[in-house]
Amino acid sequence: MKINGINIGCAYKPYVIAEMSGNHLGSLDSACELMEKSASAGANAFKLQTYSASTLTMDCAREEYIVRDGPWDGRTLYDLYSQGHTPNEWLQPLAKLANKLGITLFSTPFGLQEVEILEDLGVQVYKIASFEITYTQLLKKIGSTGKPVIFSTGLATLKEISDAVEILRNAGSGPIAILKCTTSYPASVTDLNLKTIDYLIKKFDVPVGFSDHTIGTNAAIAAIGVGASIFEKHVKLDKDSTSVDSNFSLPVSKLHDYIININQAYDSIGKVQDGPTLNEKGYLKYRRSIVASRDIMKGELLSEENIVIIRPSIGVAPVHLDSVIGKKVKESLALGQGITFEALE
Repeated sequence: MKINGINIGCAYKPYVIAEMSGNHLGSLDSACELMEKSASAGANAFKLQTYSASTLTMDCAREEYIVRDGPWDGRTLYDLYSQGHTPNEWLQPLAKLANKLGITLFSTPFGLQEVEILEDLGVQVYKIASFEITYTQLLKKIGSTGKPVIFSTGLATLKEISDAVEILRNAGSGPIAILKCTTSYPASVTDLNLKTIDYLIKKFDVPVGFSDHTIGTNAAIAAIGVGASIFEKHVKLDKDSTSVDSNFSLPVSKLHDYIININQAYDSIGKVQDGPTLNEKGYLKYRRSIVASRDIMKGELLSEENIVIIRPSIGVAPVHLDSVIGKKVKESLALGQGITFEALE
């Protein structure tokens, strides 16, 4: 996959998406500030969510429409989405700012109309939220744009993930990436099941990443080890304690360290190593070798009585002991001098 000229996959540096979600404090200025700080921290992309409360639910106070878990306990869906939505009139100024900052702006549409709005905006890639993975009509609509698609897998069965890939491809989508996601806020590390990342890479041969709802960076570092190449992290302004997702979002001042940590983890994976690295080579001299344990006269035979295996590496390696035992030296050797094949008859 390639987004805005950046290659994405296991062979490339982690691609980091700063997710604003509803963490804009109801202010375009705050949204712009969050994008600016995310770009400064090194994020590759800044992601929005495009919806209105009425496209997701209805204004209803029945018990079924009231959230009874997580950080939104007691709120109606309509009230929650009304607070969290990003007004459509913000999209153009945010897109203009993203272009100025050199950060890719894209969004998660939650309805068919929102796809049209984002097409008019000219987004280069689409995100599909975990909750929408079974919304077949939305997947077909997004796939028909022919653009790259990233979708999250929270709550999904393996069959639902497979079905989503098939629907998108049949609809004509561009390259697909999958994000392993655990839909709880914040997510417990024991619920992450990051082994799924490696499974999804092998099954679908696509970039697979991690939508990180945990607190801290340990889970993201572990995800690198099983092949994650995309990271989505909810961010907020440091002063924000009231936005809908602030409870589990990373203060943007800590985003730079988050990115540094996962990039260092990526660098540590490296490749299959055969022999010392450049920085290790200087330490080869501290291996053991075969050395004279006393002065040895010219013509004397080598034996366990006049040689020893010690550090540093100034003679032949211990593996050659049987080859040098019983050999005659061509010249006198001093105590501590390395035994070399050149010194033997």
